[in-house]
Amino acid sequence: MTAATYQYVDLPDASVVTTRALLTARDNITDTVAARAMMCIHGGAGFGKTLAVNTCLRALEPAGEDVRKITFRARPTARAVRYELFTALDLAGEPPRHPSEFDRLLKTALAERPRTFLVDEAQWLNGEAFEYFRYLWDEPSTQLAIIFVGGAGCHTVLRREPMLSSRVFIWQQFTRLTPDEVLEVIPLFHPVWAE
Repeated sequence: MTAATYQYVDLPDASVVTTRALLTARDNITDTVAARAMMCIHGGAGFGKTLAVNTCLRALEPAGEDVRKITFRARPTARAVRYELFTALDLAGEPPRHPSEFDRLLKTALAERPRTFLVDEAQWLNGEAFEYFRYLWDEPSTQLAIIFVGGAGCHTVLRREPMLSSRVFIWQQFTRLTPDEVLEVIPLFHPVWAE
């Protein structure tokens, strides 16, 4: 993954606070990566999904895990997913023109060593795009773990696709912190709130 972007906690003296959801995500991500499986983390905007996943995946990188992040901002086609993967994998040369050649290239690259993809903003993916990830993951030679992170739309589309839904190893929903949890977390987030 690229340089740390901790969203709103790059404030001087701010800290990432280990919440119940972050601890659960750490265990779930560790299990998913070890199993070379797929998981889905979903929930409302601003509930801490991306921060938790980035924090957990950064902890895996020193252990040699090859983590690649892909973010979608629009409804991508399978073709667009191929190009994003080509870029994320830093593959040399020009992307192939024909889908079958492109698929062969990606499968070969994904078979070289274990890799983990963080697919953020996955609520933008449609059934075709999700199915393309499943297609690559199903290839016996690929050593792929995939973590889909997105809003409620991500969960809805994944559940609607039986072939993909049946392969999701872990589903984790992020919810709002309760008022009591906020009172515990905020003083730990920044010294200005310590009192």
